[in-house]
Amino acid sequence: MNPGAATVAAPAPGTDPSDAATVALWRRLARPFALDEAVDALFGLSVDVVAQLMGVTAACCEEAELLLDRMPRLVRSLTTSVNSFPVRTRGEIRGPILWSETVSARSATAGDPDLFVCTAAHRDHDTPENRVLVRALAGVVAAGASVDRARGYDDASLRRARENGRRARVFLDHPALKHVSRDRLKGNTLRRAMSGKSARTYAPAFALYERLAEPVAVEDLLPYRDRRTSAQHRLVVAVVDELERRGLRVPPLRTEAGVILAGPVTYVHPRRLGRLDRLHGVLVGEVLLDVPDRLREHRRDRAQQTLDRRAGGRLAFVVMDPGEVPAAVDRAVEEARRKRPEGF
Repeated sequence: MNPGAATVAAPAPGTDPSDAATVALWRRLARPFALDEAVDALFGLSVDVVAQLMGVTAACCEEAELLLDRMPRLVRSLTTSVNSFPVRTRGEIRGPILWSETVSARSATAGDPDLFVCTAAHRDHDTPENRVLVRALAGVVAAGASVDRARGYDDASLRRARENGRRARVFLDHPALKHVSRDRLKGNTLRRAMSGKSARTYAPAFALYERLAEPVAVEDLLPYRDRRTSAQHRLVVAVVDELERRGLRVPPLRTEAGVILAGPVTYVHPRRLGRLDRLHGVLVGEVLLDVPDRLREHRRDRAQQTLDRRAGGRLAFVVMDPGEVPAAVDRAVEEARRKRPEGF
């Protein structure tokens, strides 16, 4: 995929051990979370890039491909229920007579003896299984539409996402599904659908619906992370581990105003600010920690000067090696206690 000019060049996926740190941070995110906000805060990717990445991943995932391939057969075996509704007839009886309604109707029409109100039965496709199905198809339609902004690019993944979105739209407009509720599913609807006798037939729809709850996995995002982001993620994990080793419970990560927050720890990704000279890095309380701006920088004094310039008057410590994290956290704790006896 080529999501656009704002996209970070994706290196070839490898076996970088720093993957573990990024995965650990992702798992620490408090659920549920807004996927675009989390990706922006952790990776510094723009909203358009995230939308296109989510769209391609959701529209082209294995679950989507399987459901779309199964749909021609599935639409011939959709579940139905039988509902009844009153119908007014004249000179014929179409079902059990509703005498109370019939008497009222005759009274309103000068006592017409040929007028009846009967109970008529009809097949209804608005079942739990079909509600899950239309929500899954609608997710693929939305995913395909989200990549339309990348029409200046024409790689295979974008074309496939658009095509799958169109295929899903055709099935979503099938006459049997047109009147199925598109409302957000209630908590027990999916459970009822999955426990029904047609669960095996609808299994691809159930799998896609669950996948769409979090269409982009952290593994999909790793190729869009640069080396400095990887180093910062390792630093965040090392700081959190050190704080927890000292007995401080660090809550799950959450996003707010584009940054990651977890108790006394704040992570500000440099790219989302647009300028590298603004405050970014790992804040522990009011103390700024960060890796060198240039990862190959070997002169501590030069790396420290660069960090001090964007610290906004805060204490700042450049971390050249993971073994320096405990000492840096010590200074952060001391600074916190100097301002408040209870610390963080």
